[in-house]
Amino acid sequence: MGEPSEPTVGAEHLAVAIKAAAAMDIKEKEAVCDTLYVTQPNLLASVLVLPSLGVAMETVDVVLNLLIVLHLAVEKSGQVLAMVSEEDQERELQRFTASVRFTGGLDEQTIRQSIQQTTAYRKEGILLAYAYDTLRRSGIADQRHESTKYPIMAAINLVNSIATAQRIN
Repeated sequence: MGEPSEPTVGAEHLAVAIKAAAAMDIKEKEAVCDTLYVTQPNLLASVLVLPSLGVAMETVDVVLNLLIVLHLAVEKSGQVLAMVSEEDQERELQRFTASVRFTGGLDEQTIRQSIQQTTAYRKEGILLAYAYDTLRRSGIADQRHESTKYPIMAAINLVNSIATAQRIN
């Protein structure tokens, strides 16, 4: 409510980004990761750390491809993000985990209302929906292993961090 309205990534930007990422070969994806290494190293690191937490490489690949699509979608929208710091990511992760704990024992309608109050939902709802759908389609969201919480948290935190990142004009 008190937060200023910022431009969001539109469905058309996301669609173009999804198609572009799907058409990329490994070298092109490496080039995007090289750009991320320079412009958003902390977002990239939050994905690359997943194997050390016991996450399978196939799962890391899903989250890395999600980051590539998110980056391309922001780029296609004409927005430039300030570098997301580790502190920014930690703040968003704390907000996310607090909201998950808050929803424990609530009915589905109340949980839905709680999600709709999050910054990511309000500012980057298209990206959040895409991230959830990517996790669902890949089967990550359906797994009940302890190690699956890490890629889920990383994926959602990517969107949260992008949603709250300052825009550079």
